Amino acid sequence: MDIPPQPAYPEPLDAIVLAGTDTNPRRMVEGQNKAFLNLGGEALVNRVVRTLLEAATIGNIYVVGPAKRLQAALAGLSPDIHIVEQSGGLMSNAWAAIRVSEARFRERSGGDDPLRPLLFISSDLPLISASAVDDFVLRCAHEDSVSDVKYAMLAGVAEESSLRQFYAEDDQEGIHRPYVNFSDCRLRLANIYVGRPRALSNQAFLETGFAHRKAEKLKNVMSLIWKFLGQSGGWRAAWFTFRLQLTLAASKKKGRLYRWLRSFNKTTDAERSCGDVLGGAVRIVITPYGGLSLDVDNDEDYQVLSKRFDDWRRLGPVEPPV
Repeated sequence: MDIPPQPAYPEPLDAIVLAGTDTNPRRMVEGQNKAFLNLGGEALVNRVVRTLLEAATIGNIYVVGPAKRLQAALAGLSPDIHIVEQSGGLMSNAWAAIRVSEARFRERSGGDDPLRPLLFISSDLPLISASAVDDFVLRCAHEDSVSDVKYAMLAGVAEESSLRQFYAEDDQEGIHRPYVNFSDCRLRLANIYVGRPRALSNQAFLETGFAHRKAEKLKNVMSLIWKFLGQSGGWRAAWFTFRLQLTLAASKKKGRLYRWLRSFNKTTDAERSCGDVLGGAVRIVITPYGGLSLDVDNDEDYQVLSKRFDDWRRLGPVEPPV
């Protein structure tokens, strides 16, 4: 999709950077919080924040995590950076930063705006670039401008074509992760969103969704399906999630069953199902910058990204096939 230079959002977006926690060993890589891993000569959180400072579509930046370590890591970068102390899990931390952003907006404008969009991004994206951030925000602004409703969540995804360049080749290591198989494309979540969290009537379910977002793990899928069934309208989301998991299992052989299952999987159904359980309009936004989907999930990812960083950082966007 070609995005025209306008429309854009009326003003640069506040960005919420989720810099993890020092207290959850299951979220550690190489024995420490991923935000502080060194890659390309700097901590990952520094690279993400520095890139956001370069992006034209981003204004104030709120980094939430272990405050003392973040203050030391980000000291002297910019007065537009605000450190927020971690308060618990992923969504608790996000809301701590959202409330600080809202308070500062109230001071500037003298009022509240519950539909003010915010950018949400993880702190462990070594292949991030200012052009990738600006491109994504403009795509989200475009989707908002042509919709009758303001989306509560615009979720970034990468299409297979933009991720092939990170596969293993010849004697070089690579990263190849499972996709969600839709009828006309194969997608993987990126780690970037534009959201209006106050527009979600079931904000509590976000914690559940993010906790089980690694959908290739069967136990996560079954747990998510069970929790969907306890939500109003969740039966549709439960069935759709189960069908996607069946399609993923069938994709290993790429046979007739896989093609048949995949033909029923529509991105519009995914948007509607997510919207049902979250209580707000959801839109999937494809970014041509596949690097926004390559976070540091584990020790192996970190080693591969460290080895291939100089090659991969030079790669540009790849638009999905028409």
